[in-house]
Amino acid sequence: MSNDDIKEQVLKDLKAIRDKLGPEVLKEIELRMNGQVPYDKESARKTVELFLQGRHDQGAFAEKVLKALEDKENIEDT
Repeated sequence: MSNDDIKEQVLKDLKAIRDKLGPEVLKEIELRMNGQVPYDKESARKTVELFLQGRHDQGAFAEKVLKALEDKENIEDT
């Protein structure tokens, strides 16, 4: 088998594997290859909730965070 045949077979195999994967998986693979690790939104939310629960300021910091998020969303909507 020549090098060109091997290369062609490997490319064909890679295409077959890609065709079996969903678009979300391919997007995550691409992000990871570029050094960007996607995060799980639910895990991130839980982590922030636990952090905010550990603060002893009667929710003042949580209110500031929520206000900042709302302001950011309003800016992005305009």
